[in-house]
Amino acid sequence: MASLPLQKFVLQKLVTFIKHLKLLKSAVILWIRQHVITLLRRLLHGISDKHDNHLLGQRSSVDRIMGATQPAVGDTQNQTSVTTLVVRHPRREDTYPFQNRVGSPLAFPSAQVPMDHQPHSVQISSAVPNVHQSGVINLRPIVASQIGRYDRNITQSKIFHVFEVSPGLDNFTKSSTTVANWLQLTHPEGARFFFNPLQKVFTDQNILENNLAFEILAAAEQANQKAAESGRVCSTMELAIEKLSEGNFGYYFVDHDARIIFWPETVQSRELMNHVRGVTDRSHIRYALEAQYWKHCTLFPNMRALPEQVVDHLRDIITYAHAESITSQTSLSPFDLDELSNMLIVVEHVKDNIEKANEHSVCIVARYMDMFFRAKFVNFCGQLGARLDADQSLYDSDSKKPKPILVRILNIALFNSPHIHSESIHNVWVDNTVVKPRWKKFISQLNSEWSSFTVFSTVMLAVDVSFLAVPGVDDPSTQSRSAVTIVIFLSTLCAMGSLVISLVLAGQVSNSRRSSAGSVANFMTSMSKSFLGIESLAFMLSLPFALLIWGMIFFAIGLSILIFYTTDIVALTVVIPIWVVVVLLTTWPVFAANNFHISDVAMRAVESWKDIIKHMIIIRRR
Repeated sequence: MASLPLQKFVLQKLVTFIKHLKLLKSAVILWIRQHVITLLRRLLHGISDKHDNHLLGQRSSVDRIMGATQPAVGDTQNQTSVTTLVVRHPRREDTYPFQNRVGSPLAFPSAQVPMDHQPHSVQISSAVPNVHQSGVINLRPIVASQIGRYDRNITQSKIFHVFEVSPGLDNFTKSSTTVANWLQLTHPEGARFFFNPLQKVFTDQNILENNLAFEILAAAEQANQKAAESGRVCSTMELAIEKLSEGNFGYYFVDHDARIIFWPETVQSRELMNHVRGVTDRSHIRYALEAQYWKHCTLFPNMRALPEQVVDHLRDIITYAHAESITSQTSLSPFDLDELSNMLIVVEHVKDNIEKANEHSVCIVARYMDMFFRAKFVNFCGQLGARLDADQSLYDSDSKKPKPILVRILNIALFNSPHIHSESIHNVWVDNTVVKPRWKKFISQLNSEWSSFTVFSTVMLAVDVSFLAVPGVDDPSTQSRSAVTIVIFLSTLCAMGSLVISLVLAGQVSNSRRSSAGSVANFMTSMSKSFLGIESLAFMLSLPFALLIWGMIFFAIGLSILIFYTTDIVALTVVIPIWVVVVLLTTWPVFAANNFHISDVAMRAVESWKDIIKHMIIIRRR
């Protein structure tokens, strides 16, 4: 009887053990399937690439290989999940080798993979002429922001021409001019660029003219040889080529696994530094390299699919910046609250195109990421002493140094307005960098002030002219002018100066040159080179207010002279107390704003008088 519970216990253990064995078996089979399938795919992919290169190397004739325009997007539903933003490899299905073909999707891995994480052979086309041996091709490292797409200023012909449409069915997707082995693509903005799937080369140059296609390929071959010799190659590597104004060819490589741009040589680039001083750590320059990576994806977004983790990461960045802008007045976000709200809406729409080849969505996400990572680089994200507030200076600030005596005298003469504007400017212009959300708010406030100053100055001019028309104020029969007339003339000049300066400054600020952050930075830099430095801008902005106040003071002086010199004693006994009260009430806000209170002064005067009396009593007793 005692053996029955023992047998039952043993059977239960056996059943549990068999279940664990089945689970282990399933896990092992699933692991083997995944790795074997991946290995077979890589082998087949490598064989296919070698076969494609062999066939394309034999076709050296330009006429036998036609270029293609914007390729059609293939079905991605049955493909594996996208992890990087690498260009998708073309498919072999049409008569023309590169027509309507796209490559494998670009994805975005969460883990950082080094550039030399796995060996990868660099493809060198045999069809490329050996141009570089003659010494014509000179390579120079550049960054993605040096691609001169927006500086080419290409004009169109003014001659009207009626295009002749050929008969028959045609989808009109192929360009009138094509180049062998090159895809002609169209950016969502409308710009045209070219991509060579064999060499994985992007260029924004017009390769249809002056045999530039062969020069670009020769430069690409030379750059690939440099990369192969240095061993800095990876499977997701791309290359961008730009012909520079001096005849050299600028280049940079892209690693989609690490999400950076790189070069097979040591590089010192001012454009990469973006005028940021004090960069000493590799983890810091990483943000600049990643910002340039996103700039590359912004310039060349076609034939790429958005990874889900990229969109989620961007959504998290925008959401945090949105929350920070709500809870903090010194947010480091490069966008204001309204812009962040609109960006969140856009990202939600972009999520519908995850893991689909959609150049519009890729361009949107890449542009946002570029701006955020540039902000991280400028703010020393992850470094010792990183900027945590928008008005925090990372370097020795000149604003804390004592002001020169001339600046202090002018500040008093202009009723402390330059000091107030100087503080606002230093909150906008931090470490020679424009805080864009604050700049927009600052300019909005200035425009509102100048509009009100324009109205007040106009009213002041009307009052001054009307005052001069009062009988007895300005007697034209006498050559000499009275004191009242002279003071009213000064008031009129100040009011007119305030009106003119307000209109001029409002026109300057509304100018399109002040609309972008780059234009604002150039303007602030030019103002910093003046005699008084950035303080000169503060004095300039304070002139409408100060001149208007001086105009009112001169008018008050003229009115007081007229009252005291033309009124009898009885009237003066009534006017003088009222005049004193009005003067005290008028100066009270001015003194209070500068932390100068009459009550404190009176209390100190009483205490000082008491001390004097005590000392006098002590002296008398002695």
